[in-house]
Amino acid sequence: YNRVWIPDPEEVWKSAEIAKDYRVGDKALRLLLEDGTELDYSVDPESLPPLRNPDILVGENDLTALSYLHEPAVLHNLRVRFAESKLIYTYSGIILVAMNPYKQLPI
Repeated sequence: YNRVWIPDPEEVWKSAEIAKDYRVGDKALRLLLEDGTELDYSVDPESLPPLRNPDILVGENDLTALSYLHEPAVLHNLRVRFAESKLIYTYSGIILVAMNPYKQLPI
């Protein structure tokens, strides 16, 4: 099944896996959150939740290489690069995105 991003008041975006196929006319998506919780997420057919990128693209150094380039994908990629890999620079094509670490770095 596909993975999607859903809005979350604490984390801004939360990852979930679609647990049941969506059919046109369905009023909700059956989702499985990363913590194992199942959720019926109300949807409007005009605005389905954004799809998540494949794991192989997580932490990519150029945002234009992502399959899906939308707000949750960009924020997740920047978070992974900064929080997990301590990388403050990420490209978006010819644009360089810099995360401010608020501390001195040995660079």
